Amino acid sequence: MGPGKQGTPVDALVAKRIGLLVADTAQEPSGFGWNPSDLTQEKIEAFQIERFRNALSYVKENSNYYREHLQGIDSDAIRTMEDIKKIPYTTEQDLAGNEWRFQCVKASDVSRAVTIPTTGTRGKQKRLVYTMADQQKAIEFIHAGYLTMECKKGERMLIFMSGNLPGSIGDLVRQAVEPLGMEISVFGAVTDVRAAYERLLEFKPEIVEAIPWHAAALAAYGQQYGNPEKAFIRSVNLSADIVPDMVAERLRRLWGCTVHRHYGSTEMCIFGGVECIHQDGYHLRHSDILYEIPEPDETGQGEIVITTFAHEAMPLIRYKTGDIGRFVDTVCGCGANVRRLEKVWGRDSSMLRVGKEREKDGKSLQDGNAAFFLTELADAVYADDAVMDFDVEIVVDERKSDEKTETDGRLTVTVRTLPGVEADLELIRQEFYEIPGVKHAGDQIDIVWVQETFEAFPAGYNLKKKIGYAEG
Repeated sequence: MGPGKQGTPVDALVAKRIGLLVADTAQEPSGFGWNPSDLTQEKIEAFQIERFRNALSYVKENSNYYREHLQGIDSDAIRTMEDIKKIPYTTEQDLAGNEWRFQCVKASDVSRAVTIPTTGTRGKQKRLVYTMADQQKAIEFIHAGYLTMECKKGERMLIFMSGNLPGSIGDLVRQAVEPLGMEISVFGAVTDVRAAYERLLEFKPEIVEAIPWHAAALAAYGQQYGNPEKAFIRSVNLSADIVPDMVAERLRRLWGCTVHRHYGSTEMCIFGGVECIHQDGYHLRHSDILYEIPEPDETGQGEIVITTFAHEAMPLIRYKTGDIGRFVDTVCGCGANVRRLEKVWGRDSSMLRVGKEREKDGKSLQDGNAAFFLTELADAVYADDAVMDFDVEIVVDERKSDEKTETDGRLTVTVRTLPGVEADLELIRQEFYEIPGVKHAGDQIDIVWVQETFEAFPAGYNLKKKIGYAEG
């Protein structure tokens, strides 16, 4: 097998975890020393079925919630992937406010707790807990992810994410890459872009870890100086939110670097998958998590469902993430021959549906409505390299405000640029009307484009970009 066909360290670590590798080849910088063709989807699924079966027994014994939720289900009867599909889902509505019923370990065994807002239940939050072993498993995969980026001893990494608290994203990344012998600096989440950019020039990192919106703003900010950071940045890893294609393209163009997208969530204990240099889908953490798209549409797109069968503190069984994605089963350019996530478009809650309802012959027509993901709108906005950031707000019919699915027709997109810099709104509009879910709607969309001066990211702007709503 020739150069570049050795798989990735993520796949090598999966192979090691399921018993296909004895030597510690998963720790080698490029996964050399193993044959990725030995790791097949069939072998992975056989392992996952066994671990799923064990996880069912574990949660029925240790979780008050699952003891009731899975009552009458025989764990030993789970023998195929089709059997797994018969197990009921878990939702974030089940989790929110009931976390103590999911917990499977004593409070003294919990090393980290994270509380985050839910996406579908207003005013509620969900709390996830992990043992030290849960976190260590994630750290090992984060380590393998950075080996996938070919991080080397002596290189510098600058982390533009929160990292002051033990177990935070920045802290886990720091722990994962320290064994590589790199020099690491945690700047924290970006609020003041000028200060962040000055730190970038001062530290001169080869590797940058950032939230996609912050990285896009740093690259746009650097244009006024000719992007001198292009001379030292070699690779960028984007995580903590869905990464629009045009953000990745902007970084490749302005910084001349490779861009790796990471997929994960708090429910997964951060790490779920990462792109290799061939950027042909996310290489997944198959030895710790079962990924499903049980109800795909005709294109294969559907909601991602996960089972975190390797977790001790709070395993989740067939948890509906709300993320919309699609699998790819072709051989990756790196040689990996296992299922990957081709793309993640966003959460179902990040779908915008706009356009006035019309009536004909007494029947309501929805054909004039546009439906598209926030990330697709972001692709249109970030086609203009002058854009630092953007927000979107839709006006919701107050009779339907709880559903947050329909609007009375008004969509406001606010793009922000540096003082004295004009956004190319015509380009952005052209790209917007090329979005497949928008194209057919045409003039049915009542949209307002606004340009403002960018000043700073709001404090705490560390995670997901969200749709704003106003009642009309």
